[in-house]
Amino acid sequence: MTRLRWGAWLWIAGLVTVPAQVIAAAQWPQRYSWASNLISDLGVTSCDTFDVGTRVERYICSPAHLLVNGSFVVVGVTLLIGSLLLWSAWPRLRTGRVAMAFLAVGGVFVILVGVFPWDTHPEAHDVVALAQAVTQWVGMILLAVASRGSTAARWISALTIVSLIVSVLGFLLFVDAIGGGPTQALGRGLVERVAFDTLTLWSAAVGLILLMTPARNLARAYSSVGTRRL
Repeated sequence: MTRLRWGAWLWIAGLVTVPAQVIAAAQWPQRYSWASNLISDLGVTSCDTFDVGTRVERYICSPAHLLVNGSFVVVGVTLLIGSLLLWSAWPRLRTGRVAMAFLAVGGVFVILVGVFPWDTHPEAHDVVALAQAVTQWVGMILLAVASRGSTAARWISALTIVSLIVSVLGFLLFVDAIGGGPTQALGRGLVERVAFDTLTLWSAAVGLILLMTPARNLARAYSSVGTRRL
């Protein structure tokens, strides 16, 4: 039970990126737009006008970029270690373990997002960001299947399905906005946050559900986990 609680706390700790981004945005010499600027703009290491001549041309200057990139690394570490600690904490053991494996790999990709700022490693940054989303989506699908049994597990399954739909929809809107489609009117930054921030909020919410579930109920729900297979 201690390991389960630690894993839940680590997933909640991923929320550290929220205040980090707020603080970094406040440091911009020019106003950071939560609707128009991208998440990665907060981690850009130099001050310049980027994507000149394109639909997404914008001036970026983020003095607190180290704070933001560091928070991405922390989020990745908490997702990675938290997933390993929650390795066997699901009613359907085999599916749950595969789900945790995908989410752990997603954590590695989040770490790389912070290691490769967009301005210095644009291709690598974009690739690992996309890989993070895809691996987490797969992990979430598997976890929704694995989380069936107790009341807490059913809550986690329902939350996961809703969050997955919201994240994927946000990503599709983001792609449309980047391509100059009608979604651009909503704000590229806004729809990008719907796609990616939903993933961080989801893991924190799952961790909270696990912590709010009485220890005796968790013990009862997972005591026979070894006999449950998919």
